[in-house]
Amino acid sequence: MKSKFFSCLITLSLISNCYAEFTDNLRWSVDASMRLNKFNLPSRTSRIFFLGMDTHKVFTGKNGNIGYAVAQLYWTKLDNHQPVPFMFNSANDQKFIIREAHINYTATGNMLPNIRLGHFTLPFGLENSLDTNGRLLDYNLGANLGTKLDWGLGLNKVHDHFKYTVSYTLGGKDDPKQVNGSHLLTGRISSLEHNDFVFGASFYHGKLDNQNRERYGIDLKYYLENWGLLAEIAKGNKYLENNIKIMQSYRLIEINRSSFNDQWKLYSQLIFNKENSLKTKTALLGIRYQANKNLETSLQFKKKISAPAQGKETSLFRVQIRYRY
Repeated sequence: MKSKFFSCLITLSLISNCYAEFTDNLRWSVDASMRLNKFNLPSRTSRIFFLGMDTHKVFTGKNGNIGYAVAQLYWTKLDNHQPVPFMFNSANDQKFIIREAHINYTATGNMLPNIRLGHFTLPFGLENSLDTNGRLLDYNLGANLGTKLDWGLGLNKVHDHFKYTVSYTLGGKDDPKQVNGSHLLTGRISSLEHNDFVFGASFYHGKLDNQNRERYGIDLKYYLENWGLLAEIAKGNKYLENNIKIMQSYRLIEINRSSFNDQWKLYSQLIFNKENSLKTKTALLGIRYQANKNLETSLQFKKKISAPAQGKETSLFRVQIRYRY
């Protein structure tokens, strides 16, 4: 799978009429991390190990840059990890996992959209503008939509006062294929991300895991010096195979503070989930510390403060050490 993937990248770069050698404008890093998860109910400990390559290549033509490619391939090893993620077969499985792997063609002029092709994060909510791959801090995109990344085609553009991203993907999650007619149409439009106040609106519609799904959401980010306030609200439905309708809603609010040199970040979240009449409230507190340009340590404590009687773990403590070179 790895050899076919990189062969595809090279072929696409030649089609794009690149005038530079492939290694020009190429950035890469080796990324290794270990994550420890401690559950209190039932009491158990699990670990996940990651070792991968993260690459970013800019393609250049006669008149400047014409696009870029991102490729992230990771060996991932589970150790007593449950529930078992969908791409693994057991609690102690190991696999090579493709995270982001896509090309974005940008030489389309001022009005026409850029064209993205490959495996990318679905453009919905806060996660669309915040890179959480490989980090403890995330915004529950996979849990809310059924998958965080998918294979497909996307259109995107940044204009003077707003930006947008729309994608049509196959619904195969980690596999570039449709499964029983799966497909996903997802999109987000927002104000520009460099502003102190950012507002976005998202939609999601399609079929995944043999379930028809729809969801709509709004999100905002507000920054004041080194403080940040983030919020997201989403509502929608999913339909089981027997056409039973499940109404879903999700609300998140986050307050964070970072050092002025971005060496550390402290954050807290309050998350509200609802499926029909079942409500769950979760509180989360975490810290990320960047010891130097290569070494990062993160700690996070997550606790369900109200949940249905059949709720699972009531608290989870996680530690991650990450080294990038």
